[in-house]
Amino acid sequence: MGRDDVSRRGVMKGIGMVTGANLVGRGAASSTEPSNQAGAGGHSAVETAPRTWPQPGGTATKTGYRRGAKGPKSSVAFRWQYEAAARISGVVVTDSTVYASDRTSLIALAAEDGAERWRMADSDLTSVSTPAVAETLVYVGCTQQGSHGRASARRSSVVALEAATGTEVWRFEPDRQAAAFCAPTVAGDIVYIIGRNFGAGTVGRLYALDSATGALLWTHETGRSGINGYEAPPVAVENETVYLAGDELAALEATTGDVRWAVDAGVTYRATGQNTPAVGDDYIYVGHGTETATTVEARRRTDGARVWTHTVQPSHQISAGQLNAQTGVWTGAAVDDATVYIGFNDRTPQPEGRARVLALAAETGTVQWQRVFNDSRVTVQTPAIADGTLYTGGAALALADGRIRWRLDAPTDDLTNAFAPPAVADETVYVGGTSLRAITGRL
Repeated sequence: MGRDDVSRRGVMKGIGMVTGANLVGRGAASSTEPSNQAGAGGHSAVETAPRTWPQPGGTATKTGYRRGAKGPKSSVAFRWQYEAAARISGVVVTDSTVYASDRTSLIALAAEDGAERWRMADSDLTSVSTPAVAETLVYVGCTQQGSHGRASARRSSVVALEAATGTEVWRFEPDRQAAAFCAPTVAGDIVYIIGRNFGAGTVGRLYALDSATGALLWTHETGRSGINGYEAPPVAVENETVYLAGDELAALEATTGDVRWAVDAGVTYRATGQNTPAVGDDYIYVGHGTETATTVEARRRTDGARVWTHTVQPSHQISAGQLNAQTGVWTGAAVDDATVYIGFNDRTPQPEGRARVLALAAETGTVQWQRVFNDSRVTVQTPAIADGTLYTGGAALALADGRIRWRLDAPTDDLTNAFAPPAVADETVYVGGTSLRAITGRL
């Protein structure tokens, strides 16, 4: 495997080499350092208990961090591995149960051994979002194919099920066609979920639903989906404000949908995939892109004013007229008290394309360290923070300097779908992708 380069501005360079961990499907891995890192700082907002990861990003703020959470740093192995029919897009954990979705089903597994507890499945299902859990219900967006495969007869809905049994409690179907729903965000008594459409001129919408009944409270347009299939990512919610990255970046009143502020950076925020905003104490952090460079920025929560930006230049330029011309995509960010951690997947042609993870000072955007993976097969996912370690899907990095603690081998037959954003709960890291892995080890 190729050498992976680490740099820390003015401090260290060229450290942290690692041989590929032959872990996928074998239950063993190599690691590069002992478990001696101090815990990371925390977010000041109220956090979920460390034994749970109830929605993507950990909480509605999408910071990817919960104080007190711990995960494996070395001597890692699979406690169990679950093989699904299709790519597992994301994982959430609560009450000793792991909830995950693939293209055609939602499954509930025992956290201890991966035994299946229940399954929501239908032969007509063509899309199932990553779920979210709150109280006794699990929420998911799904799409059912119409008769004879006709797109015009496709039905998309948001479904709430009993978390313990999988029994359906309510179902919401919008009054206009949605091609699919993204992952829901749950805050207070409201479920926020974006219905996206594909095709020129179609418009996506954010729906706010009563979490107990599924009643529609309000909607807000997210912008045109466009011929390239661009879409708004899931929203973040904090302090009665919903942060939406669509055609523009907007802050909405949580109970009414009224716009508190909106900014147009001159490029669409929805063009970069799963770039969900992450809400820090004073700022929100989000990535957006153009055809020649891609930027992550911090904006004030109160009025949307830009505080700082950091731009990644691609390793290979793509012509401005090229269809689907995107130099790369940001993941969502993980945020602790002082630092923003974010991944970037370069979309330039192999072998030039590279994935990287950056640590940026939360107040200034100054680069603290950068990990560049020199293996063009590697992709990084929205990271999660736990006790001095940053989990990026297929790799675990030391929070202090970006050294690789361990990494998973990607299956060579499906590199793009190998991994999904991780969840950290009860001293275990859960990673979806081509399979669902429960990873444990030395803390």
